[in-house]
Amino acid sequence: MGMLPDNSESRDKLKEEIKKLEAVRTGVEKPTLAETKLKELDYTPPTDEYLAEKAETSLADYKVRGESDIRRASEENAQTLRTNKAEYEAARVKALESLEKAYGNAAERVDSDVIKRGLARSSVAVNAKSGLADDYASRSAEILGEYGSKIADIDAEINSVGSKLTAALDDFNIAYAAKLAEKLDSLKADREKKSKEAVEFNNSVREKQAKLDADRLKTESALYSSALSQYKTETSLDSLTPEARDAVYKSVFSKMDAYLGGMTEQQAKLEFLNHSLYRDHLSDYYYYKLYDKYGR
Repeated sequence: MGMLPDNSESRDKLKEEIKKLEAVRTGVEKPTLAETKLKELDYTPPTDEYLAEKAETSLADYKVRGESDIRRASEENAQTLRTNKAEYEAARVKALESLEKAYGNAAERVDSDVIKRGLARSSVAVNAKSGLADDYASRSAEILGEYGSKIADIDAEINSVGSKLTAALDDFNIAYAAKLAEKLDSLKADREKKSKEAVEFNNSVREKQAKLDADRLKTESALYSSALSQYKTETSLDSLTPEARDAVYKSVFSKMDAYLGGMTEQQAKLEFLNHSLYRDHLSDYYYYKLYDKYGR
């Protein structure tokens, strides 16, 4: 009869096609497992403008308190200077009044003495009065000079309060600007850290998700293959209605007919007669129909 054709690979392919036809017809479907969706980290990095505003807000109380403390200290200093000036001015008036009173008493004593001695219009009286006047003028100038110097120094300090306040505020603003820059750098560094962590976390999630999806598809395929391998044609086909069962046999017959039709007449006959595949998957009607075409 000739040599049996070596077509095991193509026959195996035919078997798989037949199995699929029978599986589809009898309701064996590929299972679908529930998907597990991992959640990624949703992180939107804040803008530079937002961070700048946040830095300013975080230091707002510090800025207000700092400027307020400087202004309060300046006003307290100014008030102290004004108080000291008023005290010096009052002390100057009092010293001059005391001097004037002492001068008046001394002049009265001189007048009383020269009158008693009968020298009221003498050069003695004149010289005595002149000496008192000179002493009064000298002492008065000393008092005015002494307190005047102190008051002038205080006036100078009072006049410099404004410029000192401005300088203190300028120094504070420089320190505040440095502190603000430091805070902003810290916020940007934190943003960079969180962005990097989010990227690393999401990359890890995607890797895990890809593995989960691959494992799910692999499991679905394995379950489907297992269902097909456990499938028994005779039992499954027997559960169908005659019409549905005939449709399966007809589809299988068409596949086998196409397969055998691709061989030479001699090859097709050897193939058909030497393999139980054709008897196992066809009804008597379709088997003998195929036999009449290829087995005689």
